[in-house]
Amino acid sequence: MAKIKCTYKVEEWKEETAKELSKTSKVTSVCAHGPVSGEIVGQVNMFYLLAYVAEKEGKYSGYTQVSGRYGSREGTFLVEENGVFDAQTVRSSMTVVPGSGTGGFEGVSGRGEFVTSHGNAVECRLELEFVESVEQA
Repeated sequence: MAKIKCTYKVEEWKEETAKELSKTSKVTSVCAHGPVSGEIVGQVNMFYLLAYVAEKEGKYSGYTQVSGRYGSREGTFLVEENGVFDAQTVRSSMTVVPGSGTGGFEGVSGRGEFVTSHGNAVECRLELEFVESVEQA
């Protein structure tokens, strides 16, 4: 299993309210993207649903598509995220969606996590396992 560190920076964050539930609670949807660097170099596209229970506190879930290069591997894979946030911090656990890998990431599996403060680059740690392709004679 490869232990990978990478950092992504959110360059664009589009959040729209899907449903106001009370004065302080609501459900929103987010589309965001930005570059990823470190041991994986490329781009991330994020798609989230956020459930606010207070003005700056709640839970979220969604998906991040990673498109990029890791060593000689190049392709994409999808990560499912589940996390919590408050006014200072975002915490997330991540799982690679089985069967989502393309190109050099075909068959990839794994998990990861991150803790970050709002407005900062996200430094995540991933543990990825790759399927080695076997050449047919």
